[in-house]
Amino acid sequence: MNNKRNRIKELIKEWVRLDYIKPEDVPSIELYMDQVTTFMDSQLANTKRFESDKTLTKTMINNYTKNDLLPPPIKKKYSKEHIYLLIYIYYFKNCLSISDIQQILRPMIEYFCDGKTPSSMDEIYSAIFKAEHTHFKNILENIDATHNLSKSLFADVEGEKGEYLANFSFMALLSYDIYLKKKLMEKLIDSYAPKTKEDSSKKESKKEKKEN
Repeated sequence: MNNKRNRIKELIKEWVRLDYIKPEDVPSIELYMDQVTTFMDSQLANTKRFESDKTLTKTMINNYTKNDLLPPPIKKKYSKEHIYLLIYIYYFKNCLSISDIQQILRPMIEYFCDGKTPSSMDEIYSAIFKAEHTHFKNILENIDATHNLSKSLFADVEGEKGEYLANFSFMALLSYDIYLKKKLMEKLIDSYAPKTKEDSSKKESKKEKKEN
């Protein structure tokens, strides 16, 4: 069982190496679609579960533009602001719906993509990047505590059954943590963007009555 538990420790260390794209690595020049996908794929290679996985495709980028998650390119070229937004989308889409991401990014696009505001996308991305690296220690300590708790739950069960229960408990506790954080994110989104499908349908209904 110790070998399995050591393997989990190794996986945690491997996870630590998954890194955000450094602010200084984001190209300052405008890029064509192929250059964008190549850049994202090379920078986020360590985040892929399987070697054949794609971090970003042309179809994805076109869909993000159609769904108003991403401003359209200018003369087929994507700016540094586009890259920042694509990075945010890449991480948000793992836990939020497209409509939720749209609500989150809409103010970002409206307020900070014109390059004329006091707080630029560069400053915002750099500040968040720095905070994430500072916060890393807290995240690791929390995962380590969760791992130790999962080991203690069925410590008296030996062999393969004990290994399975330890791993299952660890994943169950991690999933609960993810679930709670996802719900918190959804509540935050709803708090500043309270418009729901129900609200929209009511407005449409009122509009139809007036027209009739």
